[in-house]
Amino acid sequence: MAGRRPAPLLLSILLLAGCSRDAADKSLTIAVNAGVEGSTLKAAAHEWGELRSTRVDVVELPYANLFEKESLDLQSRTGAYDVIMLDDPWFPKLVAEGGLTQLPREPDGDFLASCLAVCRHPFGSKTFYALPYVGNSQLFFYRKDLFEKYKLGAPDRWENVLRAARTIGEREKIYGYVMRAAPGNPAVADFMPLLWAFGGDIFDARGQPNVASTEAIEALRFMIELGKSAPPGYAGFNADEVSAHLLQGTAAMSINWPAWIAAMDDPSKSKVPDKIEFAPMPSARAPGVAELGAWLLAVPVASSHRDAAFDFIYWATDARQMMQAAERGNPPTRRSVFQSPDLVKKFRAFPAQLAALEAARPRPRTPQWNEIENAFGVSLSQANSGAISPEVAMQQANREIADILDRNK
Repeated sequence: MAGRRPAPLLLSILLLAGCSRDAADKSLTIAVNAGVEGSTLKAAAHEWGELRSTRVDVVELPYANLFEKESLDLQSRTGAYDVIMLDDPWFPKLVAEGGLTQLPREPDGDFLASCLAVCRHPFGSKTFYALPYVGNSQLFFYRKDLFEKYKLGAPDRWENVLRAARTIGEREKIYGYVMRAAPGNPAVADFMPLLWAFGGDIFDARGQPNVASTEAIEALRFMIELGKSAPPGYAGFNADEVSAHLLQGTAAMSINWPAWIAAMDDPSKSKVPDKIEFAPMPSARAPGVAELGAWLLAVPVASSHRDAAFDFIYWATDARQMMQAAERGNPPTRRSVFQSPDLVKKFRAFPAQLAALEAARPRPRTPQWNEIENAFGVSLSQANSGAISPEVAMQQANREIADILDRNK
């Protein structure tokens, strides 16, 4: 029987089996944030899948769950995800645990330096473990029409912001300022630009907790003073509540993220379209600086499809694809995309976004940041709610941050 050709039915079965194996091998599973940034990546992933004849499964997870799921997968090496979308403060922990694969080649020079910096491990080295996909950095949102109406100076310094908040609040009968101060990430995100502007920082030059410093306490006192011009209950606010007040025209100023810019100019979503202006962070004792919040793409070491995973993340972050992502609402991480004449004409905030992103400052590059942020944010929220004084809040936070560092030595 040697050399006999297989029967047609048997040949068909063998071909089908081979195709099934190929189809199973040609797949990619991507974990993304359930939000505008993730929606854009999801659309890109399906386009890439069609181009590469590869099945793509996109797992969308809320921000609060995404880090936990990714961290568990990387620790257990289960290989549930071939590509993960991660917020840049998570990167130090995920890469320190050995869960991410080093990039096979360096990113090109078109990426903004601030965005590339948070993709390196160790921080400041030349070794990359991720590519920057979304160029998030905070901006200062304010009602330009009301500033002009009352001949107020530009909100370039925090004392001007406070003065404008009081003036606009009293004369327009709206809230002069609105902020996020819910426990955890929301309170910390809105506090960091104040902390830095007042000359403070989370850690001192020796790496020790420093939030009980005079500068840090002064920054918190100022935050609480601003809160007197904010809506009741702001100590429980997150981004949705802040943006709702701006869109409804019931608040005049806030710190916010670029994802909300499009809504501010959309008459179907905003009662004050085209009246919100976008500016860099105000200064105080030190120059104003925005908090960086870049979204990164990385490949877990346990991925069974590393070659395809790297092909996807390089494709999704190239200039052409990032132009499309920007059209869909994602802030880019490439200078050439920010400077595209067509996009600058379409997105009026692009020059302000680029300036803010170039100077943006990342949160401390420590694997314990998530735990630190949660503890710190509780103290900040308690102070803003009036439950404890600024001094007690910062002393409490300083002790808790020190305990976290000690437990993880």
